[in-house]
Amino acid sequence: MKKICKNCKKEFEAERDRREYCSLKCSTERQSKDMAKASHNNNRMKNGQAKQMGLKSRIHENRVASNLKYKNIFLPQCVCDRIAVEDGEIIFIEIKQKGQKLRPKQEKFKSLVGNKYKVIYE
Repeated sequence: MKKICKNCKKEFEAERDRREYCSLKCSTERQSKDMAKASHNNNRMKNGQAKQMGLKSRIHENRVASNLKYKNIFLPQCVCDRIAVEDGEIIFIEIKQKGQKLRPKQEKFKSLVGNKYKVIYE
């Protein structure tokens, strides 16, 4: 699906409807701009402060993640519904309704972790 990046306004191919940015860099830049705007507006409500703290954390995490030297980094919510630990082994669990298929990122993740990725159809 073709979409327009909310930050740089370039067209990009999105795997899912909710994706708004063409890259992690654009997402981080836009969130930094939004945070500066929120700070400028001096939003002091408790809910506003909590949202701002969450935004600060997300911006920091994105900045750090974009500088990591790993080739395959995934957001947990993009690849599985649950993570289990059994006898020191990590198991990634994806729950699907009958007839549903894994999304492309889930397929890639599954190919990387092999039998540690379990798909449950209910």
